[in-house]
Amino acid sequence: MAAAAYDVAALALKGGQVPLNLPDHAASFPIPASSSPPDIRRAAAGAAELMRPKEAAAGEETAAEDAKMVSEMHAYVDEEELFYMPNLLVDMAEGMLVSPPRLETSPPPEEWPEIFGSDGLWSHF
Repeated sequence: MAAAAYDVAALALKGGQVPLNLPDHAASFPIPASSSPPDIRRAAAGAAELMRPKEAAAGEETAAEDAKMVSEMHAYVDEEELFYMPNLLVDMAEGMLVSPPRLETSPPPEEWPEIFGSDGLWSHF
């Protein structure tokens, strides 16, 4: 509906050379009586109404399709089974318990102070 309203306003303000959202429907859109803002608004509102979805049976079908899509979006996916990794979650949890590396035990390469400064990554803790 918004795309139709935009198309009517764009055609009224900029002419036929403007790219449209719905070029196939442009011929069926109302034409503003003048280039005044109230006339353009009325024509844009009329075009939006033409694009309003049908409320009766189509609304029920749309609601059923929406409910199906939402249930599919929230479906549980078992990554362990999908990737054949039976201990995926356990391994990820164990990885969170690993302590940070100790950089003080090995001297950094000679070029590190020039690039990163004299502070090490873990020296602030």
